[in-house]
Amino acid sequence: MVDALRVSLLVTTDLPPDTDLKEFGRLLVDSVLTLQRGEVTYPALLRGGVFWLDRPLPPSDDGSSGTAAEELRFAALLGHLSAAHPPGSAKETVADAGRAITAAVAARYGDLGSPPAVMAIRGEDVRERTPRSAIAVGSETAEPLPRTEPLPRAEPEPLPRAEPLPREEPEPLPEPMPSLGASA
Repeated sequence: MVDALRVSLLVTTDLPPDTDLKEFGRLLVDSVLTLQRGEVTYPALLRGGVFWLDRPLPPSDDGSSGTAAEELRFAALLGHLSAAHPPGSAKETVADAGRAITAAVAARYGDLGSPPAVMAIRGEDVRERTPRSAIAVGSETAEPLPRTEPLPRAEPEPLPRAEPLPREEPEPLPEPMPSLGASA
């Protein structure tokens, strides 16, 4: 059993085009506050940034928005899920979060055609791929995670310079022994 777990997540789903992204982000954050695996519940925290993955259609010639009310837009959250005392592996914890997120999105927005995709990703992807325009979610209601300072880099102590060994003269080889079978 793991005491604490942190997983980098990508959540994507289609949403109605007039969706408030901040509200969507709060919905995701709130949906994972308590995760469940079987009969066991455990606390979790989701932080990240929400954003549209697609651009809205340009206005039509009559000046109205080019996006039809029934046409969905693709939204995403990139962030980190932290869970205290999860009863399973990281993969199982992501599956628990996926079930909670899917239920919350369906309850709020109805049937959007397919459930949200919730998957673990690399931490570097969260840092590198979250756009500057993303709306931060999850930090306004939660206590900040403890920030760790990088450890000072320890420079190895230089080894003492070895003194060269005194050069010894090789001992002379002993005189060859006369062979036994030779005549003198």
